Amino acid sequence: MSKIKAIIFDFDGTLVDSEYFHFNCWNKVLKEYNLKLSYNYYINNYAGTPTPANAKALVQKYKLSITPKELSDRKEKITEKRLKKEDIKFMPNAINTLKYFYKLKIPMFLVTGSIRSDVDFILEKTGIKKYFKFCITRSEVKRSKPHPESYLKAVEQSNFNSKDFLVFEDTMNGVESAIFSGLTCFAIQEMKEMHKKLKHADKIFENFDKAILYLEKNHRRTTLRED
Repeated sequence: MSKIKAIIFDFDGTLVDSEYFHFNCWNKVLKEYNLKLSYNYYINNYAGTPTPANAKALVQKYKLSITPKELSDRKEKITEKRLKKEDIKFMPNAINTLKYFYKLKIPMFLVTGSIRSDVDFILEKTGIKKYFKFCITRSEVKRSKPHPESYLKAVEQSNFNSKDFLVFEDTMNGVESAIFSGLTCFAIQEMKEMHKKLKHADKIFENFDKAILYLEKNHRRTTLRED
C-alpha cells in the first residue's frame, strides 16, 4: 500500500449505524402492501443500495401497484420525518476513528449513496461536519454505487491522486465502487456472514479498532504518525 494521504468514508453502515433505521423505514412503506422484510434479507439484498434502485427492485420483485419513483418518494419522506425525531447512532468507535485521523491531520471526505439533504442534516445535528473537507452524495452524481462515478468525482475534486486514498466501506456495492475507481478499500463489517460478499476489498475487518491496529502495525512509520 502506498502512503496514505487522505481518507474517504462511506456514511450509512460505515460511520452511521443507520441500516436498521432504513430497514424500519422500508417496512413502514411496505406495510401498506402487506409486506415485511426480515433484517437479514434486507442486509443481504438492499443495504448499501440507493433508495431509487431498491424501490425499482421491490416493485419488480413483488409486482407492487406503484411506480418505483412513487415508492422511492414515499421512502424518502418517511426517512426525512424520522431523522428529525430519532437519535443518530454511530457505528462502534466511528467517532474515535474520525478524531484519530483528524488529530493526525489526514484530510477526510465522505462519499455516500444518501441524498444531500439527509446527509447535511445528520452532519449538522451530530456536529461531525468539521471532520470532512467535502461530501459527495447521490444528489451530485448520475450513477450511484456500485458505479465508480461518486468516488471518481471525489478524487477529481480533491488535491490528491487515487493512490493516495484509503476508503472505508461496509457493503459489496460500496467496495466495488471504490475498487473500480482504483482506490484502496478496507471493508468494516461486523457481520461475518457478509464477508464473502466483500472479497474484493483489500482488507476486511470486523470493526474500526482492528483496522486501526492493522494500520499502526504495518504503516506506523510511513503513514500514521505525525512528524
